[in-house]
Amino acid sequence: MTDSLKGILKLSVEEKVNAIEVIWNSIEEDSLPVTDEELTIARERYEEYLKNPGDTLSWEEARKRLMDKYGF
Repeated sequence: MTDSLKGILKLSVEEKVNAIEVIWNSIEEDSLPVTDEELTIARERYEEYLKNPGDTLSWEEARKRLMDKYGF
């Protein structure tokens, strides 16, 4: 483990979360690897959405259903 990583592990939780956010935001979106399987799933779901756009849920409704189901 590098000295930099050892230093990060000594940070407070808030500082660690901030470090993670800075690191994540530094990654270019286009450089994230996507598998062929993930692309196929995304295309299938998009095609399904185009066929039935009314079958979707708003974020508010999806969040409510998750909260009701899992109670968090």
